Amino acid sequence: MSRFLRPSLGAGFGYVPGEQPADGTAWVKLNTNESPLPPSPRVAAAVSAAASNLNRYPNPDAEPLRSALADHHRVEPSQVVVGNGADALINDCLRAFCEPGATVLLTEPTYSLLPVAAQLHGARTGQVELDGDRRVPAEFATMDAPLRFLVNPNTPTGTWWEPEQLAGDLEHTPGVLVIDEAYCDFAPSSCIPLLADRPSWVVLRTFSKSYALAGLRVGYAVGNAALIADLSAVGESYPVDRCAVAGALAALEDIDHHRRLVEQVVAERARISTALADRGWVVTPSHANFVCAVPPTGTAAEATAQLRDRRVLVRCFATPDRGSVRITVGNVAENDALIAALG
Repeated sequence: MSRFLRPSLGAGFGYVPGEQPADGTAWVKLNTNESPLPPSPRVAAAVSAAASNLNRYPNPDAEPLRSALADHHRVEPSQVVVGNGADALINDCLRAFCEPGATVLLTEPTYSLLPVAAQLHGARTGQVELDGDRRVPAEFATMDAPLRFLVNPNTPTGTWWEPEQLAGDLEHTPGVLVIDEAYCDFAPSSCIPLLADRPSWVVLRTFSKSYALAGLRVGYAVGNAALIADLSAVGESYPVDRCAVAGALAALEDIDHHRRLVEQVVAERARISTALADRGWVVTPSHANFVCAVPPTGTAAEATAQLRDRRVLVRCFATPDRGSVRITVGNVAENDALIAALG
């Protein structure tokens, strides 16, 4: 890094994504929670058609996708804002609701981009450690902070909290609560139906996981119209390009393809969870498109390296003790290769 980098960011600042080998190389890639299946066949045709007008700016509100999402979730279009992936909307939440120097409340563990984004925006982070009783700790709801993020299902653990439980546990939370539901389609239900009675809640969703559109970068937020107007005010101009809007709309409309994708992931998630447990791994029950587990011996870093030697990429979450390994649910052949590599 150069000598001009803001000193407040510190050496080594930045989000570290999972390893991305070149397309077409012989890896079993189970490290970045991408879809194991391709998107709806309707997407390519829609993207191709949209490419004929690339000399024109896209609709600034990502229409007609925004209205289609509003219909999908039974809310008004004014309650939806579309962005360049859910990550862009995380940044918008920080810009809109958290002054520099204020505290952003996170859980531990959580999506590893969140503390990086908070620091980039000059915010302080407070962290509440998740315990093993399947409830969000009380202090997460009561600590004073203008903004807090809860990832549900959580990453990297896959833990999911029922919306009705969250409604009770977080009923009087001060400030804005952002619930990141990137993996929610693989779980039983969403918090979006609760938003009508909770004007300080925002739910983030993405097309990257259950719609297999990680390469198009489309995310959206749903919430009270006033909060959504705040996010729109601080967001980028023309945040989503024409091809992404068209592709996401085509994916949203192909309900059968989306259902098949989710069903296969859920079935394969159960299969690899069983395979890991049979081999002595300690597996956290997951409601996402990945499984988090502790290897039977050694550390997570050692297990990750051993799998990499067998051309299987997984994500290591190291801790001072043993750590854990997060394994994306792949397609049937990829999961077969994983199980064989586990030995």
